[in-house]
Amino acid sequence: MTRAYIIILLILLQFLSCNRQEPTNQGHISACWVYAMCACLEHEARQIGDSVVLSRQWLLARELEEQALGGEEIAIRNVGPEALRLISRYGLVPYSFERSHINNGKVLIKKIKLLREQNDDKEVLYSRLKDLLPRFTVIDYNPFEKKAKGSFYYYSMRYSPTQFAESVMYRIHYDWYAYSSDKKRGERFVLDDPDNRKQYEYVNISYKEMYEKVVASVKSGHAVYWEYGENHSSSHAMAIVGLRKSKKDMGEGLICLNSYGTEWGNNGKCIISPQFFLSYTCNIGVCR
Repeated sequence: MTRAYIIILLILLQFLSCNRQEPTNQGHISACWVYAMCACLEHEARQIGDSVVLSRQWLLARELEEQALGGEEIAIRNVGPEALRLISRYGLVPYSFERSHINNGKVLIKKIKLLREQNDDKEVLYSRLKDLLPRFTVIDYNPFEKKAKGSFYYYSMRYSPTQFAESVMYRIHYDWYAYSSDKKRGERFVLDDPDNRKQYEYVNISYKEMYEKVVASVKSGHAVYWEYGENHSSSHAMAIVGLRKSKKDMGEGLICLNSYGTEWGNNGKCIISPQFFLSYTCNIGVCR
């Protein structure tokens, strides 16, 4: 291949990648909950020798579509169990089928609210909403027919979004834990968090027990969904994907995959101490 052809190929590749975010970078959208959950599922797939990069935008589009058409509050922030509900209802789509994405969550929310104020007819609202939400090759979801139109090939297999989700989620289940001083150990309770708008329940255990469950989970090859913040109130979510053993001058630590892109931290990862986990954890989701 001549040098001229190589230059042309590089220009084409750069053009095709313009305005595309890497799938691990949430950018200017408060969607760490869905990014962390998808990162956990991708980790599970790698443990059985599979390789998949999931579209976070597919789930966000369905979430905002539900809110706009259902008259709910328009908000991107949420909790981990909501991501699993969306997967169960709408399925999953590989990242490679994204053709547009959300760039700025605050701006999008304002636009959706304005559209809803201007359109009383839901079908008209939906037709205009489609121009704002992420688009995908071949696949589209029609909320009035309550099903996805189209299918796609992935590694020579043909899938609908729900069939693809069944493949990715095979034998994967999550248990959710948080701590409440007002509840008995092992009792289920609704997590008191503004983002928990659908009132998901968590099992009450101590932060020490949560840490022990995280260590046991990552040692067995599973990723853990983790939310943390000041005063044990959720402000961000990451996927805990590994354990750093205690070394000289370096204590034990949890390896976390963040959703700020590969330029953040160490190729998108960081290490947190047991003390940090115990002081700031809000809740966890453990795969079983």
